[in-house]
Amino acid sequence: MPDDLFVPRVRGDIQYRELEDGGVVYDTAAERIHTLNATAAYVWNCCDGSRNLLDIASELQRQLNAVPADVLQDVRQIIARLEQEGLLRST
Repeated sequence: MPDDLFVPRVRGDIQYRELEDGGVVYDTAAERIHTLNATAAYVWNCCDGSRNLLDIASELQRQLNAVPADVLQDVRQIIARLEQEGLLRST
């Protein structure tokens, strides 16, 4: 599980398309497509290297008007999955 102060950034060679209810990520190197639900798409769009997980969770919590601890756990899981799939920069 990533550290809450980890600042995620998507790889530069990834293509992304926003959809009404989420998004689609195309990993050009691996030739794989990943579909994101609305929450994961929101997190994806925050992975620009300017916010850590706590910042992303705080923004998402305000958007959803949800319980902060639950949102942080969701953000941790989404970021862990994006890392596992190799969609984030390693630095």
